[in-house]
Amino acid sequence: MPLFFSTFRNTLTNIPTSILPYVYLSQISYEKALNLQKLLVRHRFENKNSSDLLLLLQHPPTYTTGRRNIGKTMDEEAHLRKLGAQYFETLRGGQTTFHGPGQLVGYPILNLKNFKLSVRCYVAAIEHVIINTCAAYGIVASTTKDTGVWVGNDKICAIGIQVQRFITSHGFALNCNTDLSWFDHIIPCGLKDKKMTSLTNEYAKEEKTIITVEQVIPTLCQHFGYVFGRSLKPLKDINNESDR
Repeated sequence: MPLFFSTFRNTLTNIPTSILPYVYLSQISYEKALNLQKLLVRHRFENKNSSDLLLLLQHPPTYTTGRRNIGKTMDEEAHLRKLGAQYFETLRGGQTTFHGPGQLVGYPILNLKNFKLSVRCYVAAIEHVIINTCAAYGIVASTTKDTGVWVGNDKICAIGIQVQRFITSHGFALNCNTDLSWFDHIIPCGLKDKKMTSLTNEYAKEEKTIITVEQVIPTLCQHFGYVFGRSLKPLKDINNESDR
């Protein structure tokens, strides 16, 4: 992991504050992504000049639960691991949810001071990004009293964050073309009588089209930049510009 982290750690300095770099890591394990977040958060603590960063990725089939359930999930863990999925207890907010292929996972590593946002307003901003992204596909999404983003009574995006000394980690999971049957084995986010949906599931009601994670990334980045007041650019492109 240190080698993986070092591939772009040293490039996160001297980036204009008007630009928010992002990295798409394709599919990586939850454990690797969790360790990467920890390293990036620590790097932010130690380097005030380090840039904010948005990690985008997918996970292999994985169930995670939030900090309120730590040490209370042995039976659930054993059952879900038998399905062929990984299982992790985390320090994020929220209860048990699923991550897997076809789901766009975003882990913003941001200093909330840079955006003058409270934690509550930060969550609302993430929800706004997802709602706008759904709207780009003609899907009407909204918020409810329950955290996350919904299409009617069905949840399309889970949100669970952690904030340490104003630095954010964890984030959101937007179902693009996720196999929703994985959610049948849990009570997603602890909400009974609620179902999950995806961009593909909603869009296919009108058009028989699969909406992939790779297709959604440019749209989501556009709206992330609009909501947070930054221009999102791939980190590799920023590095190439600095080398010229």
